[in-house]
Amino acid sequence: MTKRPRRIMVVEPDPALVEVLVGSISKRFDAHITCTVNARTCLDTDMLDPHDLFVVERDLDDADGLRLSEQLLNLGRRPIVVLAEEPATEDAVEALRLGVADFFVKPFPVADMLDSIERIIYGTEIRSQHAARYRNLRDLVRRVIRERRDLNRRMELVCRDLVDAHRRLVHRVLASESKS
Repeated sequence: MTKRPRRIMVVEPDPALVEVLVGSISKRFDAHITCTVNARTCLDTDMLDPHDLFVVERDLDDADGLRLSEQLLNLGRRPIVVLAEEPATEDAVEALRLGVADFFVKPFPVADMLDSIERIIYGTEIRSQHAARYRNLRDLVRRVIRERRDLNRRMELVCRDLVDAHRRLVHRVLASESKS
């Protein structure tokens, strides 16, 4: 089974940083990268074509990057990496509380962010594999339980037939003894 390229959305208004991020991400990962500059475009684009991972700037022109992250997480549990310039401690705590996968303070080493994305993707794949195994195991258990119930019903019918046959035999024996 061939894996499809990952769909990554970068929500960053700084064109120079977008260029660096897109170049670095595309060199390291097999990914289809979508770039937007604001929250509205991000949400509209993702509603039409869902993405697997997001890199979101904290301070966007039309919204707070953490509120955007919260909206994206409400649409589906997908990893989000937040980038921020001079964030307050509360911002990082809020991001973690929301379930953001990682938080980087600008300027940051791009290699560190790429390593983080790689760990996030690996963790997501592992969770997806575990979920698939769990679903398969649950389906197997359901099938076994269904088959066991069916077998129990059949056994009950066989037992009833045997009891009825035994009862008829006893009646015949008693009838034949009473004639003799």
